[in-house]
Amino acid sequence: YANTDDFGALAEIVKRKPHCEQKYFGVNNSQTYTLVNTDNVEQKYEFSRLNLRTLGFKLWKKETTVQSLIDEEAQLAVFRPNPSRRPGFKLHDADGREIVDGEPFMLHIVNYEYDPESDMDDEYDDIPEDERQFYGKEWVKAMSSADQRPCFVNGALHNGTRFHAETIDGVMYIKNENRYLTTHLDPMDDYLYSDVGVPAKDNRIQIHYAEDGNILLSAWGGRTYADYEWMGDEGGMITFDLEELYLGQSDPLKLRIVRL
Repeated sequence: YANTDDFGALAEIVKRKPHCEQKYFGVNNSQTYTLVNTDNVEQKYEFSRLNLRTLGFKLWKKETTVQSLIDEEAQLAVFRPNPSRRPGFKLHDADGREIVDGEPFMLHIVNYEYDPESDMDDEYDDIPEDERQFYGKEWVKAMSSADQRPCFVNGALHNGTRFHAETIDGVMYIKNENRYLTTHLDPMDDYLYSDVGVPAKDNRIQIHYAEDGNILLSAWGGRTYADYEWMGDEGGMITFDLEELYLGQSDPLKLRIVRL
């Protein structure tokens, strides 16, 4: 770990440590790991948390090369969100219609569909026509909480939470009642939460648009999209996979805004 950007000074320290890898050294800046050429500190490469294990062990054991790591990171890059903010960001549904502040909507988890024609769905014929669009789908749901503690946001069949947007100082937040969607920059606690109070910048949720107009979520400036682990009839958990253990192994959580 380092709290300096003076890579030249760090390179000199490495050169004085004969037991260190002499060609490159790694710098942990909490979000990414930078591999720096000891003899030319202008030559540096950023890698994910996942590759830290490789940087520390396989390089030292001569089991991989820097070029292999660069190629691997390039392959992972296609699964990463663009951390840059979109100027004048507006929330809109999959048809391109803007969602104004305060307008209620639900978030349909596109990755999962319950088949209303299956024999598991004996009650479907009894559902009113105007409610059938909400039935047999997985919805984002904020768990209720009577106190001020943050509560989990996950998925559930049939009974999604009503959300709305609120823009504060040019930043758009998604809320349910008086709670904001938020997360923690902690690999052991990187779930999607709903909490009172405007989130600190590091705890904000960033919204991205998929090519089909649906949305994806990441932590603010995050390097991974939110993922979803289906747990059966009880719903599932939404996580941001900060350790990148599953990056590139599955499709990210995709959400469709459904107006109410």
